[in-house]
Amino acid sequence: MATRAEYMEKQMQKLGKSTFLKLTLFLILISYFYNLAVFNYSITGNNELRLYDFVGMLVLYQFYQNRTFLLMFINNEKYMYYLWTFIRWSMFMMIFTFFISYLNGRLTWILRTTLFMYHFLIFYFSFVFFLILMRRGKILKQFVYLYIIMVIIAALVVLFQHFGIVPYLWSDLDRKAYGGFLSGILGPNKIVLGMVMYISLVTFIGLFLQKELRISKIMLLAGILFAMIALGLSGSRTSYVGLLVFLVYFFFRSTGKFIYMSVILGAGFMIVSMYNSEIFTMIENVINGRVFSKISDPSLIAQGNVDQLYEDLGSGRKNLSLMYVDYLLTHVYVVPFGSGFNNFILVGNSAHNIYLTLINEVGLLGLFFYVKWLTSYFSLQFTHFKQLGIVLKGLVLATMVTLLFGEQLYVYRPVFAILGIFLFATAVLLSPRYYKKT
Repeated sequence: MATRAEYMEKQMQKLGKSTFLKLTLFLILISYFYNLAVFNYSITGNNELRLYDFVGMLVLYQFYQNRTFLLMFINNEKYMYYLWTFIRWSMFMMIFTFFISYLNGRLTWILRTTLFMYHFLIFYFSFVFFLILMRRGKILKQFVYLYIIMVIIAALVVLFQHFGIVPYLWSDLDRKAYGGFLSGILGPNKIVLGMVMYISLVTFIGLFLQKELRISKIMLLAGILFAMIALGLSGSRTSYVGLLVFLVYFFFRSTGKFIYMSVILGAGFMIVSMYNSEIFTMIENVINGRVFSKISDPSLIAQGNVDQLYEDLGSGRKNLSLMYVDYLLTHVYVVPFGSGFNNFILVGNSAHNIYLTLINEVGLLGLFFYVKWLTSYFSLQFTHFKQLGIVLKGLVLATMVTLLFGEQLYVYRPVFAILGIFLFATAVLLSPRYYKKT
């Protein structure tokens, strides 16, 4: 009779050889970058379905077909287990969302909440499948190369838009809501382009430094340069903060590698500047317009006046956070268990702070599961791939800081597939940890 370990190994090998599963995951990864609508319908106005809404059905089908093994696999690692626990708690809390939606005559909110949970499941199950397939180095390389290609394509579309070659791709409603921001195919909101490029940039740095993986350095360097250019053009202050926190962490954690990457990237940008210096002029204009021109007093930076800087650069986030704190203090019964997944009907809008948002929706218990998921990455040991471990932990730490200013690792509509990209990136950095030494 086969042992549990033998059964697990046999099932992983079986899934690793599945061409159907591999093709499904290739499509899922592409769909994370192509967020334009592929189907429109009208229930609550102008509604859209995206590529991952359709490919996700294949992901759910394959999860159902292998559910016994996959649930065992999920329980093996804390970073999978705690996120799965959070999702299950959120699914239970949907009951309260549905009830409150019904009482307030917001029946379409039930449909919206169900669709968001469907996205959550798609992103999570894809993450689990990525972890299984990328335990083979050859498959990891294939996904990484597709990842690099998609980042370059997304960045090129944004560049071509700034040069007037490609038109605005989103609806008139999005154009008015986000000021016609040029974001390519990723999403009209600045944070979508910014966070996707920030996550990708950090991931590529880790892969570039881990030479044992033998991934093309030219491809990785191209991905890094295009990701940095697109990040600069994004104007996403939250993403800028994320990159800054990561760089500070990386400098102190691996000073030599930090200097090495700085020299490499400096040379790369000199080459780009020689080819077309206008790109850096555009980036400078965006950063000045989005950051420095918003600061009421330049001396605040030298003074380290974080409170006033947050007031100047937060786009009203400070008031939103204070409003949420006041709401939670006057509705203490919500705090332990929450009022329902995706339920901010009674508050009016989201907090633009994932920690406050989660307390309101899934309570302190849900927040505990969520934070345990993120902090579980810090306890992982990387014996043979130390640079990947350093970069992974820096990515998670910096992203946790950015979550003070948004809900990008959640499933609200404006953030599209950032959660999917983040989970894929962590799977890329994690998978070599399980390689057997040859």
